[in-house]
Amino acid sequence: MPSDPSAPPAARSLFPAFDGPGEFDRIRADLPAFRPAILAVCQRHGLSTGGLAAFAHGTNVVVSNDAGQIIKLFPPFLRHQFEAERLSLARFHGKVPVATPEVLHEAELDGWPYLVMPRLPGRTLEEAWPTLSGPERIEALARIGEIMRAAHALPTEGLGPIDLGWETFVERQIAGCEARHRRLGLPEHLVSEIPSYLESARPLLPRSVVPVLLTGEYTPENLLVTRTGERWSVTGMIDFADACLGPREMDLLGPWLFLAAGSADLQRAFLCSYGYRITDLTPALRRMLTALALLHRYSNLRFQLRVDGWESQVSSLAELEQTIWPLSSR
Repeated sequence: MPSDPSAPPAARSLFPAFDGPGEFDRIRADLPAFRPAILAVCQRHGLSTGGLAAFAHGTNVVVSNDAGQIIKLFPPFLRHQFEAERLSLARFHGKVPVATPEVLHEAELDGWPYLVMPRLPGRTLEEAWPTLSGPERIEALARIGEIMRAAHALPTEGLGPIDLGWETFVERQIAGCEARHRRLGLPEHLVSEIPSYLESARPLLPRSVVPVLLTGEYTPENLLVTRTGERWSVTGMIDFADACLGPREMDLLGPWLFLAAGSADLQRAFLCSYGYRITDLTPALRRMLTALALLHRYSNLRFQLRVDGWESQVSSLAELEQTIWPLSSR
């Protein structure tokens, strides 16, 4: 049927069309595609439109401007990440011994929720890590432990919408663990051990959990460092879209896998700063943490474990846990 020439033209969408999460991930850093939406947000809140630049890494659309502000757009299918970030940012800001973004504006545009925040100063720890000296690395891990201890002491009232639901979650993760790691390319001789390994570790997993506020993001991409004099120090933390309530042990994995794996000195600095005692650094702790690393909702050891050549050197999951966690109470 021919269209009515007298009808008004259809409104043009501010957002590009995409076919599912995979295609969104390919276009989320395409600034021209999202410029109409970014300009609309800027106009709504009186933000500068100069120097717009999209961040290449991440899960959502993140754009900065020349006024030191960050605009973060969440596609409708990631609305749960918007909720996690806005709730956790309000709880963290000014309550932990490190800078976290303050929410300047939160609203919605054509079904896409968004946040506007100030851009924190500093470089990512990922960028700076290769230049840090041994003592600076130990100091950084100890600092992360202090930050995490303060974060885990925050009240959790009102954060029920982001509760991980540990008991149900862990059973679901156990059921899908072998298939997940086979799909992600973990060496088959390790994948085949997963069911029996998890069964042996099951009694060690957190039980009767009193949940704490987890960021899931104590990783070098989301920790910021600044240089004072001749030393780097951890001064900021960003990206809380994966925040949730769950067992405190889950947050230990990021610093360990990305930064301290294979180094007993770094691991002891981190754990003791967090609040563990030397006598707590036991084989049982090592096994529990390895199991949690396999069960994490974003587990991908081929990407996360920063130990050179480990895939060709480790012949069993028992060897893997010793490679990751060479900690000892002795």
